[in-house]
Amino acid sequence: MAGGTGAQAGKLAQHLVVKLMRGTAGKQKLHLATLKTLKLNKAGRQVVVPNTPSVRGKLEQVSHLVSIKTLEQHNQELAGERERLRVREPIVVRHQTGG
Repeated sequence: MAGGTGAQAGKLAQHLVVKLMRGTAGKQKLHLATLKTLKLNKAGRQVVVPNTPSVRGKLEQVSHLVSIKTLEQHNQELAGERERLRVREPIVVRHQTGG
């Protein structure tokens, strides 16, 4: 049993990026307390948390409110966004002056 969990631990990401996608108004007290322990107090906030069984249990409770990605996925998305927004050479159009 311990050997199986050790093999799984090698495959799992070490950190998760958690983003609060929905607001907290009108939510259950248990969910609010869970979000507070994860330091997610406003919609749109992101935190990096370790990928441990206790954290995964907390995320399971509020999975309908949050977006969960591995740190590697998050970094790839940021790199893609940076590439999309990078400064490019301007397009130069030379019009002919006819007369």
